[in-house]
Amino acid sequence: MSLFPTRQWLDAYRREINESAAFDDVGVGWGVGSNGDVLIVVEDLPLSETRIGDLPPLVFEGVPEKVRNDIDDVTLDEAPDLIDDGVREHFPPVSQDLLNQLEHCVVDGNIYCYIGLENGKCPNVEILDGPDEREVNAVLEASWDVWQAIIDGRPATSAVLGGDLSVDTDGPLGPQTLTMLQLLGDVAADVETAFLFEQSRRSMPDLVLDEAVRQPAAFQKLAYRQAALTSRLFSVF
Repeated sequence: MSLFPTRQWLDAYRREINESAAFDDVGVGWGVGSNGDVLIVVEDLPLSETRIGDLPPLVFEGVPEKVRNDIDDVTLDEAPDLIDDGVREHFPPVSQDLLNQLEHCVVDGNIYCYIGLENGKCPNVEILDGPDEREVNAVLEASWDVWQAIIDGRPATSAVLGGDLSVDTDGPLGPQTLTMLQLLGDVAADVETAFLFEQSRRSMPDLVLDEAVRQPAAFQKLAYRQAALTSRLFSVF
C-alpha cells in the first residue's frame, strides 16, 4: 500500500507502467527520437487544513498513544518544524519519510512529479524541485482531489473535458497522445493506494460526465492498441 502523493507512490506507479501490456502496445515509438516525458503537477495540497490525526492509521502505526495524542492536532504544514529529529527517530519509517517529503518535496503547496516515458516503458520517475527542472513533452496539472479521483477510477479524459485537468503539450492532442493520457490514468488506478487526504464527494454532473466518457475512452484505447499491434506485426515482414 503506497501513500499518495509521495515518492513511494511514484515508484509503485513506475512499476505498474512497466508491467502494463496496454502501455507497452500503445507507447510504441513514444519518446523515441524525441521527448516523451510527462510532468504531473499535484496542486493545492491541503496541508494547513489536514491534521496528523486526520491521516490514515498506517502512517503513524506503532507510535505510542501518548505521543500520538501530543501531535494529533498538529497540521501538516506545521509538522516539519514542530516535530524535530529527536522525536522523528522514534517513528516508523513511513512516518519519517512523510515528514521528510513534506519538508523537501512540497513547493508552494504543489508537488512536481516527473515521469520519464520512452517506447512504452518508464525508465525513471522523480519528484522535482520545481516546474522547470526538466524539459518534458506534456504537463498535466490538477488539484490533489482531482488526481485522487483519477486514481480512484475517474477517466482522465473526463477530467480534461470537465475543466479539472489541464494538459499542455508540445504538439497537438492526437490519437496516441489522448490514448496515452487515458492510460496514465488507468495505470494510476492499478496502484494499491492509500490517500493522505480525505476525498471530497464529487458532484452528480461530474459523475454523469465520467460515465458518458468511460465507454468511448475505452473503445478509443482498444482501437489504438489494436492498430499498434497490427503495425508491429507487419513491421516484422
